[in-house]
Amino acid sequence: MSFVVARMVKIKSHDVKGIQFHNQREKESRTNPDIDPANRHLNYDLVNAEQIDYNKRVKEIIGSQKIGERKTRKDAVLVNELLITSDTVFFDKLTPDKQKQFFEESCTLFSERYGKQNVAYATVHNDERTPHLHLGIVPMRDGKLQGKNIFNRQELLWIQDEFPKHMQKLGFDIERGEKGSKREHIETQKFKADTLDQQVKDLETKLQDVTKVYEVEQQVDNIPVKDKPNLKAKMGLNGTRTIEISSEDYETIKSLAKGAE
Repeated sequence: MSFVVARMVKIKSHDVKGIQFHNQREKESRTNPDIDPANRHLNYDLVNAEQIDYNKRVKEIIGSQKIGERKTRKDAVLVNELLITSDTVFFDKLTPDKQKQFFEESCTLFSERYGKQNVAYATVHNDERTPHLHLGIVPMRDGKLQGKNIFNRQELLWIQDEFPKHMQKLGFDIERGEKGSKREHIETQKFKADTLDQQVKDLETKLQDVTKVYEVEQQVDNIPVKDKPNLKAKMGLNGTRTIEISSEDYETIKSLAKGAE
């Protein structure tokens, strides 16, 4: 009998966009060799008909239930994501319809337990070696985020124990995974690697923007002395320092800026 994998990742505000890129395949991953672009069309979301903005959806869920005017902490856990999967032997025995039913039943169980209104996404990936479900739950209860209280140790043990029992009752040949299994560790490492990969790409983009500005500054500094802009400093009305520049010099600097784009 195959083991079920149900592991959870806590997602904070600075990770939401990266998770969106990974789940919806909006950016090419350089860290996960298992992804096959040719099978990307086989992926689907059980609760969204099309791709969504994760940040927007999370804010909608929180805003529709939030009580009071207190702002959400910057370090708050906005999404608890469950990754549901098993081994290839288990999935090889299932027809495409039966496989979809497995993920649908998983989604239904957790939607009923944590609130259907709190499920932001339920993305099934079929473009990797092993099919799996990314189920994003916004941990709202009693008008506020309560990830720490909802997904405490007792609840996580319930997931590990009761989820496989529930699926067995539905006819799936699956049982509880081993505690601290290597499979769970590998999935977590992949997830973190993809998120880090996206953060690196974002930093590279920002670095390119900074480099453009630096290039313009260098080109201005390299203008021969006789051609350098005639700059005059003076004090503005509010005590701020302003710079006067001739229209010809302004056009020169503007053309340099365009050339660096």
